[in-house]
Amino acid sequence: MTVTKLGEQACQKALARLDSYIDNELLTESNMELLDHFRRCPSCMREAEIRRAVRARLQTAVRDVTIPAGLEGRIRDRLRQSREPQPRTPYLMSLAATLAICIGSWIAYQLGTLRLTTAAQESEFAAISRQSASILRVGLGDHLHCAVLRRPALRSQGPANKLPENLREFMPLVQSKVPAGLPLILAHECRFGGRNFIHLTFGNDQNLLSLIVARKQNGESLRTSTLPAKLSQAGIPIYTAAVQQFQVAALEDANFLVFTISDLPQRNNLDVLTDLAPSLQTLLIRL
Repeated sequence: MTVTKLGEQACQKALARLDSYIDNELLTESNMELLDHFRRCPSCMREAEIRRAVRARLQTAVRDVTIPAGLEGRIRDRLRQSREPQPRTPYLMSLAATLAICIGSWIAYQLGTLRLTTAAQESEFAAISRQSASILRVGLGDHLHCAVLRRPALRSQGPANKLPENLREFMPLVQSKVPAGLPLILAHECRFGGRNFIHLTFGNDQNLLSLIVARKQNGESLRTSTLPAKLSQAGIPIYTAAVQQFQVAALEDANFLVFTISDLPQRNNLDVLTDLAPSLQTLLIRL
């Protein structure tokens, strides 16, 4: 146990200094300590490589990004929400920070493959929560956390299919209904927001699509929501919604909620779940 704790402390210390290391802000002695740690810790070395690649990608992307119309107005509106007058220097600092957050978050979302900070993740989750029915947050939160924000790390995690043996049937079933050109990125069991998920992610450089399955908690039902529903050919109600750039389709059985969430057109996203619905219900009964 002692060795594990010491190793964790070393990794925490290394990760805390990682951004300063990438920006060449550390003293030579600290740099040497980090390099020595990297030689002994492939995980931290991989994290450093991912962050450096993301930094380079962001710098390249910013040169070509056109700031969308209306962004300045939205920034000014946010600043006006502050009711108390502030001294000039803190005001300028607030203006710079707000501008950086707004532009940075917009660019990060447009790129779709950047790892956001914890604060940026929480901000994105809050924005989605305000615009979505509570039951949709179950799937949306996991899609954003697991597929969108962690996308740069997915390709470096070994085999794409990490489903346990009892869930392997999901893989060929879902893959047969996903649009051509969206290869499997990751299939696994994950945990987010205090609950477990079966999560399959498909994507390319332009689009992401997730198939997410979660066990129902007390009182959860799509039938009690105000979401519009369409009947599949098998007579299964499928509920749809658009939240920001995401299209969501959802269905339920007695024990599970199932979502397809993507940045595809609504019809394409809905078609995936509609085509899957009968086979999925049969598979979920066996679970």
